[in-house]
Amino acid sequence: MVVEPLKDLRVLQLDGGIEVAYCTKVLADAGADVVFIEPAGGHHLRRRSVTGADLSGRSSPLFEYLHCSKRGITDPGSDLRALYERADAVVTDHLEGTWESLHERFPHLSAVVVSPFGADGPWASRPATDLTLQAASGGMAPRGAPGQAPLMVGGDPSYWFAGSVAAVTLLGVLGRMRRTGAGELIDVSMLETTHLEHGMYPVTFNSMAGRPFQTSRGVPVPGIEPTADGWVGFFVITGQQWLDFCALIGKPEWQQDESLFIAVQRRLRADELVADIRDWTRRRTTDEIVETASLMRIPVAPIGSGETVSSIDHFVAEEWFVRHPDGFVQPRRPYRFGRESIGSVVPAQTVGDASLIAWEPRARPDHGGSESDLPLGGVRVADFTGFWAGPMASGILAGFGADVIHIEGPRRPDGIRMNTIRSMDEPQWWEWSPLFCGANTNKRGITLDLSDPQGHDAALRLLGTCDVMLENFSPRVVEQLGLGPDAVLAANPRIVMVRMPAFGLEGPWRDRVGFAQTIEQACGLAFLTGYEGEAPVIPNGMCDPIAGVHGAIAALVALAERDRTGSPQVVEAPMVGAGLAVSAEQVVEFSAFGRLQRSMGNSSPQVFQGVFRCSGDDEWVAVCLPDEEAGRAALKVTGGGPDGLEGWCASRPANEAAEALRAAGAIADRVHWAHEVLDNPQLHQRGFFEQLDHPLCGRHTYTSWPARMSAGPSTWNRVASPTMGQHNEQVLAELGFDVAEIDEMRRRGVISSGVLTDQHGW
Repeated sequence: MVVEPLKDLRVLQLDGGIEVAYCTKVLADAGADVVFIEPAGGHHLRRRSVTGADLSGRSSPLFEYLHCSKRGITDPGSDLRALYERADAVVTDHLEGTWESLHERFPHLSAVVVSPFGADGPWASRPATDLTLQAASGGMAPRGAPGQAPLMVGGDPSYWFAGSVAAVTLLGVLGRMRRTGAGELIDVSMLETTHLEHGMYPVTFNSMAGRPFQTSRGVPVPGIEPTADGWVGFFVITGQQWLDFCALIGKPEWQQDESLFIAVQRRLRADELVADIRDWTRRRTTDEIVETASLMRIPVAPIGSGETVSSIDHFVAEEWFVRHPDGFVQPRRPYRFGRESIGSVVPAQTVGDASLIAWEPRARPDHGGSESDLPLGGVRVADFTGFWAGPMASGILAGFGADVIHIEGPRRPDGIRMNTIRSMDEPQWWEWSPLFCGANTNKRGITLDLSDPQGHDAALRLLGTCDVMLENFSPRVVEQLGLGPDAVLAANPRIVMVRMPAFGLEGPWRDRVGFAQTIEQACGLAFLTGYEGEAPVIPNGMCDPIAGVHGAIAALVALAERDRTGSPQVVEAPMVGAGLAVSAEQVVEFSAFGRLQRSMGNSSPQVFQGVFRCSGDDEWVAVCLPDEEAGRAALKVTGGGPDGLEGWCASRPANEAAEALRAAGAIADRVHWAHEVLDNPQLHQRGFFEQLDHPLCGRHTYTSWPARMSAGPSTWNRVASPTMGQHNEQVLAELGFDVAEIDEMRRRGVISSGVLTDQHGW
């Protein structure tokens, strides 16, 4: 049986595109009763084909994928009021009228509004596309080759990620909505979600380091390399992985050059390295390389495409794809309760008019609590995660008010601490990682040596007090540490255990090392990214926040199931599941029509768009002409067709070109570097930047959550990230350890306030 804890949640889907439909798909996947309302001519996604396939009057496979388990009605007219009166939430890309007027008429109804720039601010009415969002957010500037145009990530990721952020935000406040009986406004800005999706806290890095995280374009070395029969993808980030890669391709002399341990230096010296790497890879098949590199614990993957992803051995073994009744295959739900059965696909159902939606009136609480309460106050989380995806998942719960306790090993701290802006021979160098600081606000932090019996006992005691455990180790590590499901459930028979390994708990790839970039290579996102006709390019990290948001979704859905049944829950939410879910369009399109979606650089099969060089050093503008009228007006300004546009842009500064093109009806924005968003007036108006005082690093800038919630929290980052072991004494005392025991644990290195090893591993 498939677990569906949100069966009593009633949701209306109005207007919008992928961003709205994917938000409600996430809710429907958890059992919510979603009703979508279509205009008389049908939803525009019904007619979408990214490969130009002849739909022959059918609905597109993308529409069908996004609307599984939903019911549709056409033009409800006056019946819309009756639906509003009985629904719990409406999800849309705009409100007719103001939130205040809607709230006055339907005080119980929540509204989730996903728009390009948010509901207020100087850019609130400005249109945007996936291309211009990536440009304005700082996401695309570092991607691509030096001297060439910056590259967008293919597959419209801005819309998919915005939908997942909208869904997790609604789930985060759902308990408060039910306690108070009061509807809430969730105002999601896609500019802000896209900034979060593409960069690992670049604003905080710039504030702490006094310099940008990136100012040059390039691709990782090694990256996606040609093989005897296709492509293979590497992502080598730690020093040990680089040493192992050198051994793999037989280059011992590279192991002696310490500068090559640093990924940025390898990218800058690509001309010295790439020819030898490709000489080695071209003489071997993709399968040969993947098998050997995996045995050496080097992150590696075949490059999946719409044609090949669904037949990759691991995805077949773990049933990651299911068949739609229309005949094509699509990804299953990206998380799984235990080994629950894989549910059959329930196709979208058009029921006719609104009178056939049998939502009975129901009693609602009369504001039984404070609307300003933190929605997850009282929830306690043991956070055994590291790097980015896992800490982001727990960080979302912390932002909503959960008491999140981040656990690190004295000798194996959170690996992202190693990306420090201080020399490792300086005192407390591990506290100066902007990436750690950005991912771990609002948490408490302790250290525990889980290999020590006393440390293991403390971990089990902690788990006995928690509602949720989050971990993103490889599956074998958790069992070796004695923190597998049997041990955890014995310590706490009501806990929710969320497991976030790269590829899952079972299957041929279960023990492989996987980073976001590896996931991007395997699931098809890399295949859609790159200059047209050239090698694929790694999006370079976006699957971390994608997986983090989906991990938080899995945790909140599991909490709802625990509260409904009283039973503990073990949930598998692999990174790859989230990646497959948001790159589904190329798979369903190929499966339905046999047509392969390929990278088009910065072009689009739907509209004319591109990225054009402007005057100045490495200055570019992203331009989309959404319809013929806008195209005629813009081309009249520029004096001709695409060639005229290219020359016109080259003679003007990027901001000036973007402003003139927008005035003519185009959608345009300068390509920004990520740290430059600090100058964005829209983000300032919406309070996207917050200040926090770190006990060691001082006062710095952090980015807020990309959704504003009418009932709060009004401030997302309330407490700076913990220093290593900052809350050891406090948390251990809460667990019943006395002062003498805590001192003994410190003396033996079971706990510490610093890193107890010289092997930094970054």
